Amino acid sequence: MPLKLNKDASKQIASFVLDYGLINSDQLTSATSASEESDKGLIDTILDFGYTTEERITNSLAEAYELELIDLNDESQVDASALSELPKKYIIENRIIPVRSSDNDIHVAISEPNVLNMISSIKLLTNKSVHTYLCKFSEMDAYIDWISADKNAPKFDEIVKNSTTVKNYQSQKTSSSTKERKLSKPTTDSEEIIASSEVVNYVDKTLRESIKLGVSDIHIEVFKDSARLRYRIDGVLLDQDKKAKTLYENYPAIVTRIKILSNLDIAERRLPQDGSITLSLPDKDVDFRVSILPTNFGERVVMRILDTSSISLTIETLGFLEEDEENFKNAVDAPQGMVLVTGPTGSGKSTTLYAALQRVNRDDINILTAEDPVEFTLDGVGQVHVKEDIGLTFSAALRSFLRQDPEVVMVGEIRDKETVDIAVKAALTGHLVLSTLHTNDAVSTITRLINMGVEPFLISSALTLVVAQRLARKICSDCIEPDEKVNQTELKSIGLSTEEATRAQLYHGKGCPTCNNTGYKGRQGIYEVLKVNDAIKEGILKNSTTYELLEIAKSNGFSTMQDVGKGMLLQGRISLEEYRRVLLSN
Repeated sequence: MPLKLNKDASKQIASFVLDYGLINSDQLTSATSASEESDKGLIDTILDFGYTTEERITNSLAEAYELELIDLNDESQVDASALSELPKKYIIENRIIPVRSSDNDIHVAISEPNVLNMISSIKLLTNKSVHTYLCKFSEMDAYIDWISADKNAPKFDEIVKNSTTVKNYQSQKTSSSTKERKLSKPTTDSEEIIASSEVVNYVDKTLRESIKLGVSDIHIEVFKDSARLRYRIDGVLLDQDKKAKTLYENYPAIVTRIKILSNLDIAERRLPQDGSITLSLPDKDVDFRVSILPTNFGERVVMRILDTSSISLTIETLGFLEEDEENFKNAVDAPQGMVLVTGPTGSGKSTTLYAALQRVNRDDINILTAEDPVEFTLDGVGQVHVKEDIGLTFSAALRSFLRQDPEVVMVGEIRDKETVDIAVKAALTGHLVLSTLHTNDAVSTITRLINMGVEPFLISSALTLVVAQRLARKICSDCIEPDEKVNQTELKSIGLSTEEATRAQLYHGKGCPTCNNTGYKGRQGIYEVLKVNDAIKEGILKNSTTYELLEIAKSNGFSTMQDVGKGMLLQGRISLEEYRRVLLSN
């Protein structure tokens, strides 16, 4: 008997079978052509051609989706009375079989992974915890035929009463199906199961290792004759050479495994996809934001790790200069105004904003945030995940916030004129507004706001403080040593005076096991804090240039990031190499 898989399920399973190496691309092409010519199902055709077996597919699906296998022919595993838990039509249309139930739990069997999307509805229908198992396609077909009460099967109410009926009927159907294919009972192919296990273990170990190493992003990419895994550690991508061979040999299966964990479409290879993975560890849950991008030689994967336990949530631990920290605290404590944090992606802006929110988070304060995504959950704060595809933009969220009676609002990023106009209006009407903007330094933020269409008089009234920041790698404390290669010419080139260059002693990391031989361990923020005082406000109203505003700020004690970085350089906290990488171009 032909299998009763629908086209979408067949396509998804065929894609899975290819990625897991159970068949090759030539075999899939051949089976697809034959299937289209004969109107026979794709999976049926693959099995009829003997390219793989139903048992191998089922075992691999169970491994990849982490589902326990169940034999619907085994009376010890199946209690047909459980069928009464779900409507007959629901069971038949969705191909979900209740196999056991109790007061608080229901156990169900499925044969196609796309049915997993329906599991949450069972919890609503039964008000029970759902436990899912995987069975063979042929067993599912036999069970559905039996429930459907065809001419050879008993009625549904008889089935519920007589659990022994299903065993005989299924055995007949399974036997008939096997004979029609002229295939003997399949046996497990140990090599393919081992390969499948290797893929599952590879992905699991990669995720866990990345958390242990403090990785911020995982990059998985494939080229014509190679594949590469890279970790971004302390802001720099490091190649993981030891895993390249395994990655290349199993690349499609590894990508499929990541898609499965991210609840993405494993059959879609032409379009980008975005998803997420939550990895539960004994002491915490870690979220991975997953991006899949089709490229010339295969799909590229980037996973951003949102390990919220590593975020510092107090202003005192961020690393501001003493006066800058005081100015930042005063701006955050104010009842209204706009505080902006600027810098490139990955410079720690979110951490700075969360620290500010944590400082003002009290029972008598209403705080709302719009974020993309919500990276850290704060108790007592209303956090909204922006979803632009459904119209929930930063501006739409911010507009709704103002009807929710907040004292403090945080907008993840100001990207357009509409958002900045609403934010400025909120800051002028008794709200504290926190947000980020992409500019190179604090002073140019004012010019950026003017270029976005905000009138200078509104900026001078609403804006209270701007923080610009970078993250620099700290010298490893276990292998720090004087950097004897640095000469006075190099020191003068970064702005040190002749006297400073003569007396300066710089340091670097030699490299050791603690820092993975990089010479660096951990990162620290380098901040410049622009307080919008009366002199700056006057400059804004006069339409002063960025350079003129910078001179006004400096005359009022403003320290640039370069000034702050030089201090860290002379204190032996960062190396000259890191200073140049992070700050020299700015």
